[in-house]
Amino acid sequence: WGYHEEEVGQALHDAKRRYQDNNDDFVFVQTKIHPQDLGYHSTKKAIQLSLDRLQVTSLDSVLIHKPRCWGDICSHEPEGTWEDSWRALEEAVDSGLVRSIGMCDVDNRLLDKLLSKRIAPMVIQNWFDPFHQDKVFRRRIESINKEQDKLGKVDKKILYQGYSTLGNQWKYQGYEENPVMTSIRLLAIAKKHGVSIPQVLIQWATRRGVMVLPASNNPSHQLSNLKSYDFTLTEKEMASIDALDGKPPQQLHKERDTNEVDIQFTNHASDGPVDVFWVDSDEGHVHVGSMQEAGATLSL
Repeated sequence: WGYHEEEVGQALHDAKRRYQDNNDDFVFVQTKIHPQDLGYHSTKKAIQLSLDRLQVTSLDSVLIHKPRCWGDICSHEPEGTWEDSWRALEEAVDSGLVRSIGMCDVDNRLLDKLLSKRIAPMVIQNWFDPFHQDKVFRRRIESINKEQDKLGKVDKKILYQGYSTLGNQWKYQGYEENPVMTSIRLLAIAKKHGVSIPQVLIQWATRRGVMVLPASNNPSHQLSNLKSYDFTLTEKEMASIDALDGKPPQQLHKERDTNEVDIQFTNHASDGPVDVFWVDSDEGHVHVGSMQEAGATLSL
């Protein structure tokens, strides 16, 4: 839908020349339809514009970015609906211009509608990070894929892509700091392996069946991301990250009572739980929580 398609197209062109590759298949090319381009004719025009900008003759994947406009994202009212756009995408698949189609930010109700279409979605892209793992929806996708395997229809399976896996979405939830990149648990796991949190998350997500999209214009970060499989997370570490789902840390507000503090405890014991108690000046104590496993945290 624009983004940096022309720059990506130049990179594709340069790579082809560098590697003397004369086809489009050496790299997976995916783009999106902007919500303001919803509608049958608008989507057809958008596809052709993307092909021109990207300097390719076909696209591996095209996703509808959102089923509707929101906020001030659209500069004008779209020509039609996402269903009109879907019809245009189906025809693009028929003609060979596009190999797979899908949508972003899909819930179960929308998925029901998508599954009823002549060509069902091949890609779903949803928000996915350690604190927001979309587990219920992912289980449904896994169930659909298992059924397609049984029927021998591997080409009908749905690829689940996760966006903002490194936690960028939390700034839109009012967080001043990215809770994923500052997670004590993730920092501990990364430090143990001598790697970065992004490397830990890329391996964790892909091992959980999620295709990740770690964007970076920093060459060293790009290289680091490619080395996300040079180490192996233990099953215990994988489960520890799984357990973060739905538990983002409380936000720290600038204006607050100066007599209040935030405390986060981490269980560094090799075995057994760690209990936390509040002890007052009269030597009384109150049990305030437990951390059952190594790496578990408790915030107060």
